[in-house]
Amino acid sequence: MSKYSNEFKLMIIKEYLSGTIGQAALTKKYKIATFALLARWHDEYLVTGSIGATGHRIYSPEFEMVVLNYLETHSHSETARHFAVFPSTTIGNWLSAYRKFGHQVGTAMG
Repeated sequence: MSKYSNEFKLMIIKEYLSGTIGQAALTKKYKIATFALLARWHDEYLVTGSIGATGHRIYSPEFEMVVLNYLETHSHSETARHFAVFPSTTIGNWLSAYRKFGHQVGTAMG
C-alpha cells in the first residue's frame, strides 16, 4: 500500500505542471519523502496521462529482458519512461529476480 494516494499524487503533479512551484518546493511543501519520488510521479503522468495503475499488468519474460537490456545503457527512470512501465519499481523487481535466479542480463536478447 502506497503512503500517498493516487489523488494526492495527481494533485501534486497538476500543481507542478501549473508552473507556479518547482519540484523541490513541492517536495518540501507537502513533506514528500524524496525528490526522486515526485520525479517518478511526474514521469508516470507524462507518459501515461494518469497516476497509479488501474490493474496489474503481466509482462512476458521476453519483454522483461528487452527492458533490462535497455537498462544497461540508460537510467532507471529513462527505462521506465521509454517502456511505460509504472510503477518504475517493477523494473527493479525484475532485475532482482533475474539476478537471484542466475539469469545473465544482457545476453538473452540482442
